[in-house]
Amino acid sequence: MDIEQTKQNYRGKLYALSQESAWEDTGTGFASITGSGNERRLLFREEETGKVLHDRPVFDSSVYQLQGEGERQTIIVWEDAETQKDWALSFQCADGTAEIWEAICGDVDADEKRVLPLPTLATLSDLSRMLTSVPPTLREVFAIECLSAKFLNSLRETFHTAEDVCSEEALVALWQIAKGIFLLSNQKLTERYLRRDAYVDVFGMLEYDAGLPAEKRIAHRQVLQSQVRFKSVLTFEDVEAVERIHLVYRLQYLKDIALPRLLDDAAFVSLTQMIHMNLSLTIDHLQKSDRLLDQLFAQISNMERPALHFLQEVSRLAKQIAPSERQALHEKFAGHNMFALIVPFFRDDGVDSDASLGTRHICVELLLLSAQSDASHLRRFLTSDNSIEGRALLSALISTVHSGNDHGAQGQAAELLKLVMDVMMLETREREACLDAFYDRGALDELTAALRTDATNKNSRGPCTLFGQQLSCELLAFAVLHHGFRARAYVMRHGVLQHTMRLLSSPQRFLQLAPVRLLQAAIGSKDDAYHRYLAKCGFFGPLLHAFELSVRPPALGGNLLVSATLQVLEFIRIENIKVLVGHIGKKHEAILREFAPKYSTLELFLVKHKQNLEYEAFPPERHSAGPPLESNGRGTVGTARSGRMRSPGREDSDDDEAYFEDEDEETCTGPAHNAEIVEARSRTASPERSLDSGGAAYCCPPVVASRGADSGANVAPGLPGLLVDYADEDEKGVPTDDQAPGGGAAGEPGCEDRSEPTVPLTTQFPAVAILASDPSHGRAGPPNEGDSGRVDEVATRVPSDDGAVSEVAVADDANAEADRQPERCGADACAAAAERVLGHAPKRLKTSPAAVEASA
Repeated sequence: MDIEQTKQNYRGKLYALSQESAWEDTGTGFASITGSGNERRLLFREEETGKVLHDRPVFDSSVYQLQGEGERQTIIVWEDAETQKDWALSFQCADGTAEIWEAICGDVDADEKRVLPLPTLATLSDLSRMLTSVPPTLREVFAIECLSAKFLNSLRETFHTAEDVCSEEALVALWQIAKGIFLLSNQKLTERYLRRDAYVDVFGMLEYDAGLPAEKRIAHRQVLQSQVRFKSVLTFEDVEAVERIHLVYRLQYLKDIALPRLLDDAAFVSLTQMIHMNLSLTIDHLQKSDRLLDQLFAQISNMERPALHFLQEVSRLAKQIAPSERQALHEKFAGHNMFALIVPFFRDDGVDSDASLGTRHICVELLLLSAQSDASHLRRFLTSDNSIEGRALLSALISTVHSGNDHGAQGQAAELLKLVMDVMMLETREREACLDAFYDRGALDELTAALRTDATNKNSRGPCTLFGQQLSCELLAFAVLHHGFRARAYVMRHGVLQHTMRLLSSPQRFLQLAPVRLLQAAIGSKDDAYHRYLAKCGFFGPLLHAFELSVRPPALGGNLLVSATLQVLEFIRIENIKVLVGHIGKKHEAILREFAPKYSTLELFLVKHKQNLEYEAFPPERHSAGPPLESNGRGTVGTARSGRMRSPGREDSDDDEAYFEDEDEETCTGPAHNAEIVEARSRTASPERSLDSGGAAYCCPPVVASRGADSGANVAPGLPGLLVDYADEDEKGVPTDDQAPGGGAAGEPGCEDRSEPTVPLTTQFPAVAILASDPSHGRAGPPNEGDSGRVDEVATRVPSDDGAVSEVAVADDANAEADRQPERCGADACAAAAERVLGHAPKRLKTSPAAVEASA
């Protein structure tokens, strides 16, 4: 094999081992291998004179050793058995080392052991077929064979021949071979085929895409050699670093332009990893080179735009490296005073206005990329008390938000200011210093200046100005949520919300949403001062007016405003901000009721307002049973069992009251049981007996008992646990005058005797005594005609620790209840009055038969 005929000689140094075991430099020159087979010889000629410094035959491959660091193995060491001397060749290029090593160690019969045939016009079809469908077990074998210099040189020569003879079939086969080589997903193989000496021919093969017609194929060689120009802003002394920059571009071109629709997942991941790895190495080289950084920022200080573009490109590429490395790079930039050097570019008002505008956009992007990595450096520069340049840069950024000529630059400037204004994770001293720059030194005044302009002058406001007002509202909303009392004092003192709410009258829909965001931020802060301020100034009036205009026909396109308004009201309802619920429910009840059938949010808001009103009228600490029930439509109200008021919006359910209707003991509702109840009531005529018989049960909560019945009705079966229960007139089983005293009609048998005796009323409630001046109050049976159901005196007697008896008079409350609702009997009135006085409902005692006999 004669490499000298097909390949340029490779540059390196020749070393010889001295007697003192030290390597001596023999000279610098070019190495080559001449001859073939057993006649191969290793030659080394001096670079300047061409003198042969070494000319020895190639020995067995076991004599030679390849040395180096990692993948960069550029040293070949061997011992000359005839002269008993050690030699070493150190090459400048790793590719030359690999080719020389392959020529030295290659067998004579290596071609017979190959899996892939060498590329020729005759073997292209077989080779393309084998590389199109590669078994997983042969991927590594194919990659090693394609990596050999012999295969690559044969492939390039065949491509040149196919182009010379204009063989379309051969060129398509070469395209499939090149595509198959990249789909092997071997990073070392991909890097070798994109090196400076081979990439032109490789991209030439990829031009003949079989999936595209000839007129739509891309001339990759023309793009890479003519249309793309490499501009060297900095002087890189490291040749390998420059070659790595070129390799990154070729990898990106291959991934995004040459083979985007043909790459599988493995190949795509492999190319992406190679790009990130080489980018990381390039940026690391720039970061560690102080000479390059000094040169870069010196050019920026001289207002050289290419250097600014280079810094922008480096910052963009840094987004693809690890966060720690990216942060270290931006710290280096900040250490070279990058922020101060950028300020003059914002003041540049040169003749070329488009170029000047583009330069400002580049500066904004540089600052944003730095703040996204670590905002502390930029925050300290902008908010420093003695930094004139920092204050000027902050004003320039606010001006870009208001009057920029590009929405993208305005949005980037607003995002940058938001990162600077985020002080939640800062220490107290640093946080106060940052807030002082905005609230005390006028930065926030500049930010809100755009909101104080005349909203009626629509001709002087362009799209960028309107977009700037929207961004200002968003920044103010961010300040309200994150700056606490400083933002609250500023908003209230300067009337920021008043100026902002004027934007609701703007014809632009996107601008109408800006004040809603600020209003929602003030509500979401959960600060009572904000809530009272919003209710006092009536900011919901313009909002609901705009809502009404967006809902009523023929208004179109107001769905966003309607949704935003409903979202604000829903948040107020869920959080139950009573100040705002009461304000909106009272002041704007007409609008809410008008559109409540259409929007359930408004209906639920009204329900919440009604609940709050009832809560204020009947506080739970004073009315544990809740407010009285409304009329059920039959002229009656709820009984003592259902004396609790349901919240509005809650439907009646029998299951909710099932627990309270369960009986502790089995009861009988026959005529015999009615007679027992009559007998029990007759025993309550003597208060002294009731108190004496119940002396053992004073631990029971005090309860009030009363008497009375609806006019014309007799005693009805009692409910367990309740003092007295009178049935409606239409209930069945109520004994009439023509029935026997036992509960049934004359001559009819009553209910059978129960096994357990009936507990007398005074035994169930021993702490209760009914004191009536009228003897009919202690009489069992129906009341006399003309009985109004009033009670002269009702008292509960509860023994204290010292044995004294306390009395709580509730007769006045009972009589007031009877006057207010005449249909209620005296017992119901007494029970309701006692419940209000005592604060809880009466409870029933479990009494044994022995206690019953004792009380009797």
